[in-house]
Amino acid sequence: MRPRHLISILLLPLVAAGCLHRTTHVVGSVTTAGTTTVAAPTQHLTVFRVVGGHLTAQDVGVPQTEAVAAASLKALGIDANVTISNGTATVDLANATPEQVAEVVYTLTQYSTVQRVDVGGRTGVTRADETQYLPPISIELPAAGATVSKTFHVVGTAMVFEATFVLELKIGGDVAVKKTVTASAGAPSRGFFDVALTSPSSGSAELVAFEPSAADGSPLHTVTVPLTIGP
Repeated sequence: MRPRHLISILLLPLVAAGCLHRTTHVVGSVTTAGTTTVAAPTQHLTVFRVVGGHLTAQDVGVPQTEAVAAASLKALGIDANVTISNGTATVDLANATPEQVAEVVYTLTQYSTVQRVDVGGRTGVTRADETQYLPPISIELPAAGATVSKTFHVVGTAMVFEATFVLELKIGGDVAVKKTVTASAGAPSRGFFDVALTSPSSGSAELVAFEPSAADGSPLHTVTVPLTIGP
């Protein structure tokens, strides 16, 4: 089981999983004919990049658009045409690397209208075909660099011993919130998790997830997600 963002390809992204802000900001300006200056808005999307061999969810700002699938790919550095029909996204990228296929599949299937992807000479590729790029603890929401409210949800999948891992919210290097999380299944299966955290304050923070060693409790498979906690 995996989280599905209720975001339509034909609409601007909405709040994902009920917790992550998809905000629109005004940055810079665009000068039109004459002397009128119009603010240029941006919107935030989530993309999945392979970093150190593992897929990582990252928050990116892009110019406001209704074509969020194409904008997501462009944010990955992939300038390719994409069409969507009957749940299949077809990406015009014949020579995609295995890592690019994983990035494209995870990025596009976050949208509710996409269940599978044709890319890199492969057809009908789903997230289940690309799990080799997932870390033992994979946090999809919030994405790295995202801004969240003081109470927010942490959503993802994990493949850990007895389905249990630890989630910490660090502010100023200190642990402000600590919670033990139980996924829906333990290793060797991959389980889903969705847990709410409440931050005591606003500002820069880090979300840290790890599996405690069965031998001595030391952290294993540590994942760190930088965040900004909103007011």
